[in-house]
Amino acid sequence: MKGRDRNAPCWCGSGKKFKKCHLGRDAQPKGNPWDAVNVNRKAFSQKKCCARDVGLGDCDGSVVKAHTVSRGPNLTKIAKEGHVLHYVASISDMNKNGGMLSVKKIGIKNASVFHGFCSKHDRELFSCIENEVFTGRPDQCLAVAYRTMSRELYGKDAGAHLRETLREADKGLKPFEQFMLQQMLDEINTGNEAARRELKATHDALTTALVDVRLDTIRSVVFEFSAPLPFMFAGAWSPFTDLHGGELQKGYVDELLEQIFVSSFAGDSSATICVSWRNIDDAPGHVIADQLLALPDVNEH
Repeated sequence: MKGRDRNAPCWCGSGKKFKKCHLGRDAQPKGNPWDAVNVNRKAFSQKKCCARDVGLGDCDGSVVKAHTVSRGPNLTKIAKEGHVLHYVASISDMNKNGGMLSVKKIGIKNASVFHGFCSKHDRELFSCIENEVFTGRPDQCLAVAYRTMSRELYGKDAGAHLRETLREADKGLKPFEQFMLQQMLDEINTGNEAARRELKATHDALTTALVDVRLDTIRSVVFEFSAPLPFMFAGAWSPFTDLHGGELQKGYVDELLEQIFVSSFAGDSSATICVSWRNIDDAPGHVIADQLLALPDVNEH
């Protein structure tokens, strides 16, 4: 960029001098995009126990592949020859499919897993949902919510490297294209950091609930189905609107959004879906749960 002081801090926010960062970047050879993919893969393979040093006892044993969807009670019920189908969002597959997600088989041992708990905490904290039939007991709902939120926070923490990893992804681009890419990365990073803050706040609250055995920290509604579901899931989201479009949360960067946790469970000839939320005033989860409960039962038609 003409007229910029070579020794001034670079406009991209890297902290380096302009001459050591973006000066002449449009003439630099483009980097290998797979380098960033490999860094991202390593970040999502990092092993750490989400229950370490939080008051839930000492860790013991190695960090294991923790299932967000229970392997024995759930994945085995929908598996065929020990495998289930899952979506793949890798760059290589999306390039082949025109940006579309692909579906591939995966063994249930590796399905819906993250390296988020040591063997002791994985066994002790989630025995009530791994080794018992899910009936919607308060302790089961809290365990499901805690494991779900641990996975969500693990993912956001793993993605925190992207801003710096991709800072040099604009090599060989024109100055305007460099500016647009860096601006986009800043916006993505701002959103990711905001999500990390709010997920950390919720995760801390659920951790305290487990430590103090405060089962009333969350509220839950369990929906029962008279036939098995062909899929299983576990996740959380921060809703901006209710089912009818009414505003629940504004989504400002400095706002700590509340989440709703959802998980499915399989029975031999039935299924359940657990919807939980933090038990606070005006919780978005409470609004949406009431709206779900108000929907007509299919048996009424």
